[in-house]
Amino acid sequence: MSNEEEIEISEDGVVIHNLEIDDSALSEYLSSLEDPAEGIRDLINIAFEVRSRFTMDLETQNIKDSADAVIERIEEAYEQMVEDLKAEVTRLIDPENGPVIKALDKATGDNLKQLLAPETTLDPSPIARLKLSLAKDISDFKLEVDGTLTEIKTKLGIGVTKRKTAADGNDFEAKIDAVIQDVARIYADTAEATGATAEAGGSKKGDTLVTLNSDDTQGQVCKIIWEAKTDARFKGKSTTQSPKVIDDQVKIELNGAIATRDAQAAILVLDSNGLDMDAQPIWREYEGNKLLIVVDLLMPDEELIKLAYLWGRWKSRASIGRLAATIDTEGIKNTFDALRLRLKDLRNVKKAHNDAVKAINSAGTILFDFRKDVNGMMEDLAETINIDLEEVDLSDEEL
Repeated sequence: MSNEEEIEISEDGVVIHNLEIDDSALSEYLSSLEDPAEGIRDLINIAFEVRSRFTMDLETQNIKDSADAVIERIEEAYEQMVEDLKAEVTRLIDPENGPVIKALDKATGDNLKQLLAPETTLDPSPIARLKLSLAKDISDFKLEVDGTLTEIKTKLGIGVTKRKTAADGNDFEAKIDAVIQDVARIYADTAEATGATAEAGGSKKGDTLVTLNSDDTQGQVCKIIWEAKTDARFKGKSTTQSPKVIDDQVKIELNGAIATRDAQAAILVLDSNGLDMDAQPIWREYEGNKLLIVVDLLMPDEELIKLAYLWGRWKSRASIGRLAATIDTEGIKNTFDALRLRLKDLRNVKKAHNDAVKAINSAGTILFDFRKDVNGMMEDLAETINIDLEEVDLSDEEL
């Protein structure tokens, strides 16, 4: 473009006058359109969108790379600190050449070496026991830090690769099973961990099998089978827009669990990692007796799991024919819907409560400072006018 006046830019758009582009392919493409001007607009819009997406993806990758680098440096620094500390402790308490023995030998002589008897003896010395205690504390601290870093990286999706074995989900299964066990005790139901137990056919489907209290089922056997999963096979690909749960895969899993464990109802608890939770419902029922709930991997929603447990008891008991007539199905359904709304409100209130606690703590600090300042000013005033701050009995004063 040779003249700046050939393009006008405003807040609402761009106007191009007498723009000449030497490109035969572009000319051939536009000549095939009914509205070449509209074609030009489409090409510009496409180019702008591609550029925006490329810039956004590049910035996201840069942030992720920076986070990876920071965590790597933290881990390297921590490992070096542990090694340096261990070496320094060993050097200090060396019974032959350590600074401690050399300094104290001047006053006590060779007898001090008896105080540094190695920990391998039947009666370790106090210093040897201190060394063992320090080594254990360092080891425990390392495990705690490693675990915390792993949880942080998992939560942020940093350095997370494809699961290597099915055992990787055991921690999540244990958290879910613990809540189920607590609720089962309330109703005198029997909750049995079955994730590692195969049925006659060799299948291990189902992680926890709940058998309802027979007093609540008129002696009939009613079972709920629970599955706790973190598998990617239940989730849409992360490359898709708004990845959600694959419903068909969930139904296949739950149908298999029902058949394997001879249960009347089945519940799948799935972690939310990799899902678009703005688009994915946390509660979804299938075919009357199957349920999916979606919870956080690190902090599963206990209230939602408890509500699912009640849903399972309802569906399992409703399978008994002669009990069906006495069950207010519509009323129970409405109650579940209302409870789910209340749980949503509860999560919102919890967030607001946390914000409020922070604000109250801040206000408390300000109030403390105010009181401190006022008391100080009153003490200064008392000194200035040279009086003592004591209680006065007004009955002895002349009015």
